Amino acid sequence: MKHLYLLIITLFSAIMSLSAQQFSLPADGKWYLVAKVGGMHSAFEYTYTHTTAHTPSLVSGKFQFINSQSFAIQEHHSMGYNAWLQPQFALLNLGAESQIWVKAALGADLGTFKISNLLAGSSEMGSVSDENLNDNGGIVTTYDKIRDNAHTYVGNLNVINGSVGIGTDLPSEKLSVNGNIRAKEIKVESANWPDYVFADGYNVGTLKGLESYIKTNKHLPDMPTAKDIEADGLELGEMVKMQQKKIEELTLHLISLDKKLSTLELENRKLKVKYKKR
Repeated sequence: MKHLYLLIITLFSAIMSLSAQQFSLPADGKWYLVAKVGGMHSAFEYTYTHTTAHTPSLVSGKFQFINSQSFAIQEHHSMGYNAWLQPQFALLNLGAESQIWVKAALGADLGTFKISNLLAGSSEMGSVSDENLNDNGGIVTTYDKIRDNAHTYVGNLNVINGSVGIGTDLPSEKLSVNGNIRAKEIKVESANWPDYVFADGYNVGTLKGLESYIKTNKHLPDMPTAKDIEADGLELGEMVKMQQKKIEELTLHLISLDKKLSTLELENRKLKVKYKKR
């Protein structure tokens, strides 16, 4: 009887433990605390699913977070049919404790959030909700919503569908960096380098025509405007090539002006000699 009693208690504890590892995540715009750790490193795996088939969504992933640090290394896998119904995560660093919070997208169905394989700390499973994490006195790092149908790494490096983002979770190019880049050397491949400017028959135009164009358009010919650069950025290879073209054209103008100046100086010396003979 005693062994049966102990077995029942063990099973009950196991059931309670399992049920404590998941909770219903409402889409009410609030943050819900899911895990915290103090004084050590921690990691956990999670799954998040919607409960109906009308807007199906499934997200799974891993978190690694370190006490007293303001970042987490994450990996997410998501699938859904309606855009932006995936969750959003945040890390709250309180100095002596680090916390992971989750928020469902507004308009999503009631979902189930489940934690497994928690390394250290405690799983809170939505025990606390908060509308604004910035009023807790700690450092808040908020991550963008997980994207639909994506394999995403969040942290120092993000990889989405073959594109790499550093400091951004939505790389718009094969490599997108939200910040400064420092390197010993950058090599940019470029075709049709503008040495054709020095070919016979190239029409470099006139300085008078260039002045007229600048007065009308407020930028050099064939060069993007300030508005274009602000909106679209600049392609380094193309910009260097365009600048090289302008340098070569200006070099031709300088050579032409130098020849005219030499001719004027020669004529001036002849006039001086002629004037002295009088």
